[in-house]
Amino acid sequence: MTDEYTDAVVGNSLDDGLGASPAVSGLSGASPAVPRDPRLLAAEQAEHDARAALEKAEEMRRALEEAQAAAAAAQAAADRSKQELETAREEAKAKAKAAALQVRMEQDEIEASAAAALAEQRAARESSLGTVLPVAETDEPETILVTKRTTDGFSGSLALFLLRAVLAVWVGAVGWQALADKDAISGMLSKIGIPSSLSFLGVLGGIGLIVVAVLLLFGAATRVFSAILAVVLVVYLVFFRFGAFSPFIEGHFGFYGDREVFAAIIAVAFVLIGAGGLSIDAVMRKRRDTDEEE
Repeated sequence: MTDEYTDAVVGNSLDDGLGASPAVSGLSGASPAVPRDPRLLAAEQAEHDARAALEKAEEMRRALEEAQAAAAAAQAAADRSKQELETAREEAKAKAKAAALQVRMEQDEIEASAAAALAEQRAARESSLGTVLPVAETDEPETILVTKRTTDGFSGSLALFLLRAVLAVWVGAVGWQALADKDAISGMLSKIGIPSSLSFLGVLGGIGLIVVAVLLLFGAATRVFSAILAVVLVVYLVFFRFGAFSPFIEGHFGFYGDREVFAAIIAVAFVLIGAGGLSIDAVMRKRRDTDEEE
């Protein structure tokens, strides 16, 4: 288009410079060549280039789609090949295991047949020689001793509970009296050389006796606290009840310190046999035995 425009312009210039031929200019209806607008020519060229670029882009898009489809097909084929390979491998392993099992079974059958044949030959030889086969001695059944606590029965548990209750009531009463009559406790401590500044020991002793009474009543750690109570009672008897005098007082039934002696003996009994079935100790022991069996 640019060349045509250039030729037209050049032709017009030549005509203007040399002068138009009268014959040509005198033709009826004739007109000089009109040049085309350069902007129109540029727009047409740009449109042509745009169409070419669009066609090229479309071709590239189609090529990309074809490449993607080919890649997807190749990936699917690779996945199928991998799955087929895994399946073949598993089948080979299964066949190998089956073959090994078959061989082992055949070997066992051969060994069993050989052992049976050998046993028959031995039996025939011993029968011909008159050999008497020894009779196999049977093992005596093992006797399993199951130890059952008699204190877990109803009567034993009830008896020990009542004994614990009596001891707990007496110990708790003594502890409460120690807290209520602090002056008497201070006087008792001063008799054995403990100064009044340490009179709080009587309060601590009273609180401790109440705690021991509660634990004895419910049967918690009975052996431990019974041992502590027995030691405390023995110390009390040595320092406050027995001395360089006769324990038998005129006009007094029993002997001096008889209640403490009986309480100490009961505490020692609980140390030896435990709290019985109606106690927290028994519940914990049964739970521990159940856990060991499991």
